[in-house]
Amino acid sequence: MLAGSLPLASGPASSGDAETGRALARIWCAQCHVVALDQERATDVGPPFTEIANDPTKSNVSMTAWLTDPHPPMLTLSLSKKQIGDLVAYIKTLKAN
Repeated sequence: MLAGSLPLASGPASSGDAETGRALARIWCAQCHVVALDQERATDVGPPFTEIANDPTKSNVSMTAWLTDPHPPMLTLSLSKKQIGDLVAYIKTLKAN
């Protein structure tokens, strides 16, 4: 099932709106992940978004696939393709230069 979603997954991630993704991250993700540099705490369940952004194995396609079909302990959020693209675009802005 995951492999079937990969060809479709590359579109939204490349056209996502990072600012909308930042807002979504603060609403949906900040309980479990540190999603912004000014966020002081979250649970230790999920890695900080900066760690995800700087992981060389995390491409737009792999992040899109993960958000499309997350595995525990991550909650199933039923995000739209646009929301997933926006979140991926935001995460990519956190990558260190």
